[in-house]
Amino acid sequence: MSFRAYLRDKSLFFGLQIFYLAFLVWMLNLFHATTFAIIYLLCLYFILMILALGNEYFKRKRFYETALESMDSLDKKFMLPELLDRPDFTEGKIFYDCLSQTNKSMSDEVAVYKISAQDYREYVEMWIHEVKTPIAASRLMIENNPSEVTKNISEELEEVEYYLEQALYYSRSNGVEKDYIVKRMNLNSMVQELIRSNSKILIQSKVKVSLENLDYDVYTDEKWMSFILKQVLINAVKYRKDHPEIRFTAADEKEQVQLYIEDNGIGISGKDLPRVMEKGYTGTTGRKYARSTGMGLYLCRKLSDKLGIGFAVRSKEGEGTQIKITFPKNSFVYM
Repeated sequence: MSFRAYLRDKSLFFGLQIFYLAFLVWMLNLFHATTFAIIYLLCLYFILMILALGNEYFKRKRFYETALESMDSLDKKFMLPELLDRPDFTEGKIFYDCLSQTNKSMSDEVAVYKISAQDYREYVEMWIHEVKTPIAASRLMIENNPSEVTKNISEELEEVEYYLEQALYYSRSNGVEKDYIVKRMNLNSMVQELIRSNSKILIQSKVKVSLENLDYDVYTDEKWMSFILKQVLINAVKYRKDHPEIRFTAADEKEQVQLYIEDNGIGISGKDLPRVMEKGYTGTTGRKYARSTGMGLYLCRKLSDKLGIGFAVRSKEGEGTQIKITFPKNSFVYM
């Protein structure tokens, strides 16, 4: 708040004061007051007015400058009223009260939406678990009636289960920090379990898998990490070419362990690569080669961020894709 701006806002006040002083001088002359008395009264008036205006200006300046500085330093601007003291001048009190009431109203509205979102998330999770029951029943019927048709149905059910799992993890992704247990994990064991649990699709797709130099211990959450690795594996299988291969390797980088997952698939075009981890982005590859939701890599990146691990994608169209996952070697990063 500049002094010039303050004076400009007081222009009407000063105009009225000048008119009043002119009238006062005229009245004093009318009653034959001495020149000394008139000058003395005018000087006293100006001194008192300057003191009053100065005090008013500095109170306002201090309050508004504090408000602006606090606003600039805050990431969450709605927290501003919490950092300000209620001023002792009227317009500042009105401003502060309006700001506080607006903030409270916003907080109440956000709370309503949070409850609504929580209810919806719980419904989605319940629905997903309920849907698994008829899927399990369908699998039992398929096992009791083996044929080429039931084999095809089984493959479609596997895809349904994959998308159900993706939806379940998406609904939980905003609350990862409330539902993870970080512990020491062996990379080789994690990858071996990944291959074992997805052996059927790897065999059906005739994918060659190789593991090299994976005997490292890292700190992460087993459940969420298994989901991330499965998303990467399914993508590699989905976007494969002839003679598909997937290679798992790891490297020790000071306080981190880098896990590399490379395939020789169709790769990602240069124009799609910067956006490939955006929510819902399928790109040229997703539209051309397979049904794609654009959610797999988005969830991988989001969950990785929540878990405090790195997730990066490198790819060249026609040559394949490399996923790099960066793990901490100790648990201090989670403290």
